[in-house]
Amino acid sequence: MADQNLKKKDPRLALPGFDVYAELKPIAPLWQWLLAALLLTTLSPATFWFGTFPSEPLLILILALFLLGCAFLTALYVRRKWITVGIRPEGKGVLVVGKTISENLNPASKVKFDGGANVYLEKPGARLQLRKMEIRFSSREDAKRVVDWFERGVGSTSLDRGLAGKSEIWALVSDGPYLKRSRIEFERGICFVVDPGMHIFEVIPKRVRRKDEVTLVASTGFWHYGDVMMKFDSSADADRIEQQLKSDGC
Repeated sequence: MADQNLKKKDPRLALPGFDVYAELKPIAPLWQWLLAALLLTTLSPATFWFGTFPSEPLLILILALFLLGCAFLTALYVRRKWITVGIRPEGKGVLVVGKTISENLNPASKVKFDGGANVYLEKPGARLQLRKMEIRFSSREDAKRVVDWFERGVGSTSLDRGLAGKSEIWALVSDGPYLKRSRIEFERGICFVVDPGMHIFEVIPKRVRRKDEVTLVASTGFWHYGDVMMKFDSSADADRIEQQLKSDGC
């Protein structure tokens, strides 16, 4: 039992291949958290479990207040939650990855480090994108190491890591209900999304398009998984998977 608990708490098992591990807390206005929580609460299966929606104005008001209250409590909880992340230099940036987050944080417009174990980061981005965050490290040395990566702006590439022995390719995969960092594998010419020990499904795309330099969208059709989005750690990884998907008949 102790070994199982240790595995659950060790971030290196869930996020292999990173140089530094820490905890990240996204910073956003409360209204953004409230809007996201309200959408999740309203569209969740539990909302539709009650059957038909009420038709009387008073009951509609009570239901709306109930959903708003649930969303508010969820927003308060989530905005204080820390996410375990792995950090490493990637190209000329610093890659920060968690189970449900993948960000290249360089160049950052602002890096605040007071010599302790916490670092405040603010990066350019659109209004609803993640722009501000706080990263909590286990030691001052880890924090200083990551700050040095930001200041130098120089890291290793995925190709360099591949030459050093890296063979696995990971991506933040989303197909609607599924959103998680997963391993991308090919077997018998079929692409598989693998969440080690938890989940696995195949991606047989009818079409593959490039959303940006690190993101692929594989369209599998309405009766399968729809559009499967894969955000990779680097453009080199995206190039490799795109080429393999297209060479296998897409």
